[in-house]
Amino acid sequence: MLYTKEDFMLFSLIYSDVLQGRYPVPKLSHDTLYRLFFYSVDRKQNLFKLDKISLRKIILESVHILKLENSRIKAEKRVENAVLYFLSEDGILNLEKLKIRVDKEFEICEKEKIEYIEYFSKKYPKNLKELEDPPFMIFYRGCFPSEKELEKSLAVIGSRKPEKKYGREIARRMGVLLARNNWWNISGLALGCDEYGHLGSLEEGGQTGAILGQGLATPIYPKENRKLSEKILEENGFLMSELPPTTSNLSIFFILRNRLQSGMTQGIFVVQTGRSGGTLHTIKYSLEQERKTILWDPSYIEGLDGVDEVLGNKILIEARKDKLGVAIGGDLRREILKIKHAEGIYEILNKKNLKKLRDFIIKSYFRMCMYV
Repeated sequence: MLYTKEDFMLFSLIYSDVLQGRYPVPKLSHDTLYRLFFYSVDRKQNLFKLDKISLRKIILESVHILKLENSRIKAEKRVENAVLYFLSEDGILNLEKLKIRVDKEFEICEKEKIEYIEYFSKKYPKNLKELEDPPFMIFYRGCFPSEKELEKSLAVIGSRKPEKKYGREIARRMGVLLARNNWWNISGLALGCDEYGHLGSLEEGGQTGAILGQGLATPIYPKENRKLSEKILEENGFLMSELPPTTSNLSIFFILRNRLQSGMTQGIFVVQTGRSGGTLHTIKYSLEQERKTILWDPSYIEGLDGVDEVLGNKILIEARKDKLGVAIGGDLRREILKIKHAEGIYEILNKKNLKKLRDFIIKSYFRMCMYV
């Protein structure tokens, strides 16, 4: 085997190795790290066993390929950064510290009953393998869904502060709806829409899981949802992370986590989003990954005109030119599906090949919102 589980843990530690500050950034850019990994796999060379000359060569060749894929990157800077990370005196010392952490992370896994799946494992979800930046390892607690179960999975996501009249109830009822159809609701345990989606699934006895932006041996964030996380595990759900168990939550990890919510599932259902926020990152990831990206269309409710919490929905659905906090181009926006009424979601859930659904717009009334 080219890479051992210890190697994959080291990759995960490198991935989560960041320069902390107001805006944490990876010490080694992730696109460089993944290009090095995949290139080394193609060449059947273990990065961690190469001599300095061979490692420098593979860095140069990998960044060259990266430059061919994206002409805008500064190749010289990428090479310099990678050489410093792997070959400088400080870099080698840093790597030695990470290698010492490898065994400790596995000890924590055993102590805390955290399971893990490496990239080359047969249990690794095929949806995640389709990503340009799949997790090197998946860490989880609870009952991780099978490949077959993931074929019926959706992420109910949205604002951490949804407007009170519709947002929470739409998220909850969508969780209920997924449960009644035996679909997994895989979200992020965030306050607001994620939270109420999880609660709706649990209320109906359905299966739900949460992908976290922290290691699973650290205190659950947000603390307000710690009891919810326990309930998810009690009801045969799961908690998952791509980060080694002792990794603390940082803002960068929540943004990176968003790509996994859409990446592991068949798509996302967006309850409400403003013109900025993490939900927009997930929408963009979902569209780029060619997952089903379904947004609630609030345009028929007069009381929501001008409400900040649904501005993102309206801008995306109505093809407005208003700027969003995350740039989502017109070609991607045209792939967005909008729904006003609950019954139509059944048609989406029952389609065998969700990726081939394009231009599908649901026309029935959204009765889940008519309780007001």
